[in-house]
Amino acid sequence: MSSIRLLFHRIKENWNYKYKIIKTVIDWTVLVYLVIPAAIITIMVYKSWWTDPPAWIESVPFPLLFAVFFFLLWGGYFKTYVREADIIFLRKNEKLMIGMKQGGIIVSYLSEALSAALLGLFISPIWMNHYGLNFKQLMLFFGIWVSLRWGIMAVNGQLNVHLRGWRSLVRSIPVVVGAAAIWWISYEAFQSGSLLSVFLIVVFNGIVSMLLMKKRFTSIHTFEQDLSIDEKDKNKYTEMIFGLSMDIEKLPKPRPLRKSPRLYSKSNRIFKKRTQRNGFLEIFIKVATRDTVYIRGYLQVFGVTAAAIVFVPPTWLKITIAATGFFFLNIWIGSVWHKLIGSHPFTKKYTGEEGYVKGKNLVTTVLSIPFLIMCAFNVWILHMFRSLFPFF
Repeated sequence: MSSIRLLFHRIKENWNYKYKIIKTVIDWTVLVYLVIPAAIITIMVYKSWWTDPPAWIESVPFPLLFAVFFFLLWGGYFKTYVREADIIFLRKNEKLMIGMKQGGIIVSYLSEALSAALLGLFISPIWMNHYGLNFKQLMLFFGIWVSLRWGIMAVNGQLNVHLRGWRSLVRSIPVVVGAAAIWWISYEAFQSGSLLSVFLIVVFNGIVSMLLMKKRFTSIHTFEQDLSIDEKDKNKYTEMIFGLSMDIEKLPKPRPLRKSPRLYSKSNRIFKKRTQRNGFLEIFIKVATRDTVYIRGYLQVFGVTAAAIVFVPPTWLKITIAATGFFFLNIWIGSVWHKLIGSHPFTKKYTGEEGYVKGKNLVTTVLSIPFLIMCAFNVWILHMFRSLFPFF
């Protein structure tokens, strides 16, 4: 078997794995009632941007667009598609292994370039109709973006991927500062209209990424690092997809042992009045706020709905998205309550009690109020404010 055939076999395996993971979350009902309508609405909205730019873009200056794309630079690695069993066979066949690794890195380069092209296609109506810039400038902008992303991915490939917590945060500070400096220089060069300077920055970023990738590209002695990167990328994708599902049990992440939790370390009572309802509420509050998974899940439903309402121009679509988001938020709250209270061995026998039902209804109401305020603000209040004060 040649290295190219082996690489494509690994890529096919990777895509099959992703398909199976997605299939566990998105069944045919979700596909028919959510994914397909969302895709049709997205195409309709994108088509309308070519004739009439969205109103929200008026409040987005060009420097802010540059800043937004800086945050899109992060989170990627160059993949080599190695497997743990390769240490037995492929290390004895160095040529085959290096050929597969080189092909995987080249595919990573090309896939990031394709992602940049799709992002460019997505913002092209805003870029040309609102900002009045041309196609050549769009190509140079995404040339800067993808070349700097290559550089960041190459730097990430040199770091210890198993490092967690504050050590990982401290280690990433120089990378963020360096990338921010290059991005700022790129912005100044772009604003000055110096296309040659922009082109040289693109070339510089590309050369730096290639130099940093040279060892992984030409040697088998980075096998442990390559394997760790591929496994981390695979696990990150799995956790992200499973995070969208409310029915799949999430595996607990390893944490350092502590004598007491950070929140409610003395486990004091939250409510002075001891009732059955307050008891269920206290358990729910303590468990849910101690685990960031539940907080992040709530903010995801909140944030995705808010972004969709802002980006979709017709009012009737905003109302539809708000109603759909409210429906899914209630399902999510019910799922979390059942997981923490309804299915626990110590509390599930009280599921028919009045205090259990009252506690669940109160949690649903309290968590729904901020969501409804956000939807009302984005659908009606913000629209009325702009009509009264058009200069905002």
